[in-house]
Amino acid sequence: MENGLVTADGTKILTVEEYDRFITAIPESMKAIFEINTITGLRYIELQRLYENPQWYYKERNQIILPKEAQKKEKQKLPKRTIDKLPTTFSYVFSHFLNGKKPPYRSSWNKDLARWSEKAGINPKVGPKTPRKTIESWMLKTGIPEIEIYSRQGHDPVTSLKHYQSLSFTDYELRDIKKRLTEWGILK
Repeated sequence: MENGLVTADGTKILTVEEYDRFITAIPESMKAIFEINTITGLRYIELQRLYENPQWYYKERNQIILPKEAQKKEKQKLPKRTIDKLPTTFSYVFSHFLNGKKPPYRSSWNKDLARWSEKAGINPKVGPKTPRKTIESWMLKTGIPEIEIYSRQGHDPVTSLKHYQSLSFTDYELRDIKKRLTEWGILK
């Protein structure tokens, strides 16, 4: 049985209820990796590089500033990218992230995500792009200005329009998303 939403490229988008269910299926030692990935919307490779370069997180400003080498995307034009609007509790989660297991290779992560999806009863399964595309979808659907989303996520408006604008959350799901983004400090 399929539940939830899927983007045009087949990536699973989580509702808040599915996110919470998925988080409970993840072993404690791996939980911070998925949480940081979702809250920041980093690409998985960027998340791996952040683990190796914790100085990119500026605790006093509660933001991540990714230099160009962090992104290493062929079409990348920005000299740096700033991820702000992080939860006030982000430094706590970040500390767990740094003190936990190193983010695994992408192939291992894919297998972990599939296993946890099954355990959480989520189908289609959560993939490596799910955290990034989930936060982007949530931000777009709650009215955060598109320019803020594009600059935070490091892509152009066409990419966002192509993937997320056709998604439709129920009123109940939207209420939960607004509440979660407010808790995380992303939505004011």
